[in-house]
Amino acid sequence: MSDVQEPLPWGRSCATVAVLEQLVADRLLPLNPDSGAPAWISPLPEETEPKPPQGYVVSFVRLHERGFGVPVCRFMRALCEYYRAELHNFSPNSISQAAVFIAVCEGYLGIEAHWDLWIHLFRGELFVEKARGQPKQFARAGGLTLHVRPYRKNLYIPSKMMTNNTGWCRGWFYLQNYSGALPAFTNRVLRERPPKCDWGVSPPAQQAKLGVLTDALAHLAKKGLTAAAVIANFHRQRVIPLMERALPIFKLTPGT
Repeated sequence: MSDVQEPLPWGRSCATVAVLEQLVADRLLPLNPDSGAPAWISPLPEETEPKPPQGYVVSFVRLHERGFGVPVCRFMRALCEYYRAELHNFSPNSISQAAVFIAVCEGYLGIEAHWDLWIHLFRGELFVEKARGQPKQFARAGGLTLHVRPYRKNLYIPSKMMTNNTGWCRGWFYLQNYSGALPAFTNRVLRERPPKCDWGVSPPAQQAKLGVLTDALAHLAKKGLTAAAVIANFHRQRVIPLMERALPIFKLTPGT
């Protein structure tokens, strides 16, 4: 990608205290405690580049609207490690894809999020920004996109993301990194696609064991289940899929 230019500067954040307090009101962000370390910090108006305090990472309003929450679940930690990515490297649609996958596993298949099934179905791509009349640029934020492998779309539910995410990267703020579960913020820009992005489940015998799950997913797709419907359901049920929870969705029955 020698013809790709360096990314543009971050710019001032639009994640004001009022915006973040609305996330709190929507139960998408923790309430700041009266004492001790705050759960989140709104950048100062004069800040044009993130410099999080010790123990904090950079998050975005749009990620919390798409199913990300803290403290983060084990699956989210695995995504960071596997793709060698920091939180700011995930695009909103990538967060949506991961959140939908967890909700499908827990709420429709009745199992914990299945890692082998994830890498069997999904791959990672390097996102490069393209503006009309401008040279291609590496993405300052959201450089990793996650989507279903084209030749395995028939094994999963329709997962096209329809949301317009224009301007999402201006909504950055500082989020407490609970227990150091997320990679520390280094302002890393993804310039190379990790080889793991192409890896799938092998050997064939291991893939065959996933057949019962992909058959169930194909059945759900035939019944009309889509990613959009899954997103609507977990928002209606007030569940944050990528947040560590006491119970998986299939145990969230009346009275529990």
